[in-house]
Amino acid sequence: MKKSLYRTGLAVTVGLFLGTQAFANYVKLEVAAAPSIYQKTFEAVALAFEKAYPDIDINLVPAVREDEELVQRELRSAVVGATSDVLFVSPNLMRPLIDRGLAISLDDLGAASDSLTNLGLVPGSEQLGTVNGTLYALPFGVSTPVIAYNADLVRKAGGDPDNFPTTWDSTTTLIQKIHDQDSKTLGGFFEYDNTGNWTYKALVATLGGRMMSEDDKTIVFDNAPGREAFQVLRAFGEAGQGQSDMTRDQARQAFAAGRIGILVTSSGALAGLEKQVAGAFRLKAAPLPLGSPDGKVPAAGTVGMILSTEDDKREAAWKLLQFVVSPEAQNIIRKTTGLIPVNQQVLDQMNDPTDSEPKRPNQQAAIAQLSRLTEWYAFPGANSIKITNTIIRHLQSVLTLKRMPDEELQAMRKDVATLLEAREP
Repeated sequence: MKKSLYRTGLAVTVGLFLGTQAFANYVKLEVAAAPSIYQKTFEAVALAFEKAYPDIDINLVPAVREDEELVQRELRSAVVGATSDVLFVSPNLMRPLIDRGLAISLDDLGAASDSLTNLGLVPGSEQLGTVNGTLYALPFGVSTPVIAYNADLVRKAGGDPDNFPTTWDSTTTLIQKIHDQDSKTLGGFFEYDNTGNWTYKALVATLGGRMMSEDDKTIVFDNAPGREAFQVLRAFGEAGQGQSDMTRDQARQAFAAGRIGILVTSSGALAGLEKQVAGAFRLKAAPLPLGSPDGKVPAAGTVGMILSTEDDKREAAWKLLQFVVSPEAQNIIRKTTGLIPVNQQVLDQMNDPTDSEPKRPNQQAAIAQLSRLTEWYAFPGANSIKITNTIIRHLQSVLTLKRMPDEELQAMRKDVATLLEAREP
């Protein structure tokens, strides 16, 4: 009897010990993400991860619309040591977090080149999370700027929907023709309020230009390609955008309603646009026109970074980032967003004619640009995000026809130079 009681007591003690150990090994990660258009995708990936790793719980903070807002929140939280454990954000906004020592180098967690290959990453996609040769993030998905267009309006204006213009001059000529057909229809809309001035920087890059010299010491966005870029923006303003200023979300709704002929947008928005259009007109997409043989397109999308200062959370966070690039997670991302998968197996599956998933031919506009991707430039210094907001105001002035391109470009150079020279408070 005593022996039986001893065994029972021992079993209870062992059970309590194992339960305590299980509780001790339980990790809860706070994950913050942007943009909010991918909220459902973030939730689905988090749920799949929790099923694969039941000892790790994901507390997904409600996503915010703008990546800059999220980064600013994290920087404020860092003052009191309360940053998120994992952050999903646009790659151009990694720099402020790295400069302040908040981002963890993934090299320190075992992200060697051979391990990345074993994860199945598409070669080169890791560059989205690399700054100055150090890997700080893994890609969630890739997007590029593209042109979405209403094929019906293009044909009505005398264009060929199956052979979209390949230069900016012919593109702006087409949007003016669309506007001339119906003054209430915007011939084109250039999204200018993107995170990190992405579409504007892409326009300059397609023309062979840059924001600053390679050593980050001299502003060069006001040279010949930069001046031509502002002339292109002026043409969009004259073709209707100047009479109807909107946020990019409003512009996408107007495009889906048939009120805009051509929309310079993100490939990541195509899936949502296709759903909104719902067959009301023929929606097609094309790569950005090239204005120079040296023209490039900045890669974007979303990357996952680790900010946690606790070893157990860092280990769990590294498992999360590796899961995000797995076939399981990438298939979720593929099916629910317009992002290009970064797992080679999933990318190959998309091109397999036997694949049961609905084909998205418009994604080829983004895939066609993979061979000419370049960095999504971020201005150096403490005022990087302030510079983004300043540039948005200047772009708006040109697109709404309030000021002439050359005048506004010089004003923008002056404002950006002032912010670059300012010291961190």
